[in-house]
Amino acid sequence: MRAINTSNKMKNHLLLLLLFRVLVSVAQPSGVLQFNRNYENYPLSSFIDEIEKNNEVHFYFRPELIEGLKVTVLDESLDLAALLEKILPASKINYFISNSGNVYFFDKREMITKLPVYETIKVAKDDTESGNAEVSKYLEGRDANAKITLVIGEPGTSFTYKKVKVVGILKDAETGETLVGATLFIKESGRGAASDANGHITINLRQGTYSGVFQSLGMHEVKATIIVYSAGNFELEMNRQSQSIDEVLVTQTTERRGSNSGMESVNFLTMKEIPALLGEKDVMRIAQMLPGIVSVGEASGGINVRGGNADQNLFYVNNIPVYNSSHLFGFFSSINSNVVDKFAVYKGQVPVSYGGRLSSVFEVETRNGNKNKFFTEGAVSPISANIVLETPIIKEKASLSLSTRSTYSNWILGRMKDPELRNSQASFYDVSLGLDYSISDRDNLNVFGYYSNDYFSLNQLTDYSYGNSGASLNYTHRFNNKVKTSAYLINSNYRFGTIEQNVPVEAYQHDYSITHYEIKADVNWQPNETHDIIFGVNSILYQLTRGTIYPYGTESLLKEVPLGKETGVESALFLGDNISIGSRLKVYAGLRYSFYTGLGPKTVYLYNEGSEKVSQNIVDSIAFNSNESMVNYQGPEARAGLDFKTSINGTVKLTFTQMRQYLFMLSNTIAIAPTDQWKLSDYHIKPQSSIQYSVGYYHDFPMSGFLASAEVYRKQANNIVEYKDGADFLSTPNVETNILQGQQQSYGAEFMLSKEAGHLNGWITYTYSRSVITVDGEKEWEQINLGHSYASNYDKPHVMNLVLNYKFTRRFSLSSNVVYSSGRPITLPVGYYYIEGNPYIDYSARNEYRIPDYFRMDFSVKMEGNLKRRKAMHSYWMFSVYNATGRNNANSVFFKSEEEIVRGYKYSIIGVPIYTISWNWKLGNYENK
Repeated sequence: MRAINTSNKMKNHLLLLLLFRVLVSVAQPSGVLQFNRNYENYPLSSFIDEIEKNNEVHFYFRPELIEGLKVTVLDESLDLAALLEKILPASKINYFISNSGNVYFFDKREMITKLPVYETIKVAKDDTESGNAEVSKYLEGRDANAKITLVIGEPGTSFTYKKVKVVGILKDAETGETLVGATLFIKESGRGAASDANGHITINLRQGTYSGVFQSLGMHEVKATIIVYSAGNFELEMNRQSQSIDEVLVTQTTERRGSNSGMESVNFLTMKEIPALLGEKDVMRIAQMLPGIVSVGEASGGINVRGGNADQNLFYVNNIPVYNSSHLFGFFSSINSNVVDKFAVYKGQVPVSYGGRLSSVFEVETRNGNKNKFFTEGAVSPISANIVLETPIIKEKASLSLSTRSTYSNWILGRMKDPELRNSQASFYDVSLGLDYSISDRDNLNVFGYYSNDYFSLNQLTDYSYGNSGASLNYTHRFNNKVKTSAYLINSNYRFGTIEQNVPVEAYQHDYSITHYEIKADVNWQPNETHDIIFGVNSILYQLTRGTIYPYGTESLLKEVPLGKETGVESALFLGDNISIGSRLKVYAGLRYSFYTGLGPKTVYLYNEGSEKVSQNIVDSIAFNSNESMVNYQGPEARAGLDFKTSINGTVKLTFTQMRQYLFMLSNTIAIAPTDQWKLSDYHIKPQSSIQYSVGYYHDFPMSGFLASAEVYRKQANNIVEYKDGADFLSTPNVETNILQGQQQSYGAEFMLSKEAGHLNGWITYTYSRSVITVDGEKEWEQINLGHSYASNYDKPHVMNLVLNYKFTRRFSLSSNVVYSSGRPITLPVGYYYIEGNPYIDYSARNEYRIPDYFRMDFSVKMEGNLKRRKAMHSYWMFSVYNATGRNNANSVFFKSEEEIVRGYKYSIIGVPIYTISWNWKLGNYENK
């Protein structure tokens, strides 16, 4: 028996505090104690002596603490913790079991676990910054490494060796917003965790005391002593950071990029640095700088991911699906980048909770708004202006955010050389409104609404108007540390209107809309440290009004063509589990099973068997009543992934992804146009499906700040929709007469080298990819290109992107982009022939040739305002040069017959450098949001 004999009361207290701070750690099991006999009314001090002789346990205490105490133990064996609970008087003595098997007794009194908060602030005489010396003055008195104590659970909880769940909420101390992607590293275990989209961070720990380090981009590092008594929650606020050192290099044990194979993410701070067309920051243009993501041309709507069509991508803004993600035909994104908080692209291992598209899911989350004080920021560029307003409704609990953006681009069109453009008009605007309410520590309500509108008039002959609108309601409830559930109500709408009068005798007017209603619920369950399970259900109601083609003007000879309406329901059940097997292996397994039902009212036409689906071969029809089931499709969508750490910095990732898609876009143009119509699978058109395999290797170089990755993939898609030569979707409601379905093979390799720290940062990517389509039916009319394979419209074998940012000082930085890609495929006229004296053009095989390769270089210079600590508003200027080399990149190639000679012409949208200066401002100083 080892007794502690001190008479000095202060020494006793210091010793107890030292034991609690130093010796408390991850407790190890003490096993079952063995006893030689029963003990009745036996002195506690003698009993302890016998325990120490027969077991590897040592006790430390002050003798007077147990003086006169006696015990009765009639069991043959007991667990140490159970024994202490039995023999010690609960009102007098508390105990602690260390990881080495030692037992410490101390008075059961309230312990001081947190030192008083104090802060010393020294204000420099000069309140401005002119270099790092002044920054040091600006930050003097702030201790970024100040240590705090977090107490989890209830003191006095019985000891258990099992791990307990600790859940925290990390917030921005200034705004009250939760922090996404913040990390916690536990030094004792060498493991960590990251906060989710709601700012919750979860980690499993045994009872004990730990040294934790919290980090988040743009925030001061927080070091904390974490005392764990039992499962529990905590809340931590982190302060914004102004760095006065030359370079900060943060290393961590988890990957900074590519946590899922084929997943890319971009921080909103990066968006502010990259050069932008006409000063308008654009999340979709940044996405095109990532591996495996391309656009078919300059300022084109829609993007292509891993060889897939543009309609195979699903865009979410706060859970609202956006059916047209571009303004001004693709010049700009319909998403205001100033409100973006998180932007991720899933193009490989798609989470099991997502479905409905073959190629990718784009997930955009906006800021929730400042819960502590009013905040505003905005920007003004030559063609547009935007403003963001955030204000607390209930301080620290509820906030409201409003953003709006509009253009005034007509003055640019008025200065164009082309007379048609000079006589044109273009405008757009978008508005978003968000409410975030932290009802309690367990409940959160988020409401978000979005509206956008575009109008374009080309030479007063063609008018386009189109827009998106939507709303989402998300309620989240955390039952306990293991179970969280979310429920969603979602609505989205896309509509367009067209007036076309280029050819007066063929002038027409057309309106179209698609409405999306969705309900979704999911449960996230973490039964233990090795499993992270999600399961749920969602159901979508589609309502398409394809409209009617009306003749426009007195000279039009077109007949009225009703294209009809369509209704369909898509539902799914899903279950997924992230499984940790040891410290090096993680496995993801999931299954999504989707169902689709096409509903009436609709009349379906039947065609003569063995004949081409054309109007003259219709032999019968079937009439379906309102809400009557017309057709049913269903199938599994399996997901699987494996992450294996080959070393502390290297990881191999394998994925298998199965997807199904029940709607597609009717388009006979290469780039997405506002007049393209979404169409549901039906009686004749089967849903598309795909299977994708990918293997990747990721390696982190923590000392240099580099991260390298390489990934290869192969994708097989079935029932891909392709269009017959000369397809016209406005002349008949029977879409099946204009399309055929085939197979698509896509494969490629993606390489990326990125650097996140230091004065020079950015990334370089190279993608090799192929996308080949085969439509080879039994009959000649069921074939395209005579049944031979051909490159898809969006096949670009070689793509290289370079993004570099160099920060000379905190006030001055330079950024540059370099973009290169192979030219897209094209079908060319290769000759002409005469039949009965009439000339006819002979075309090449489909997509046999390519337009010239694409190359572009951009630059931007960012100049911050002064860095005074006390100021009402901070602003910075951005000077950009888009297409700095003035390259005349071909967007398309077209042909004209001139004097019986067919001549080819290259059409370029932007063939000169475009210089832009924009002014950006925000409330408060440089450090403020």
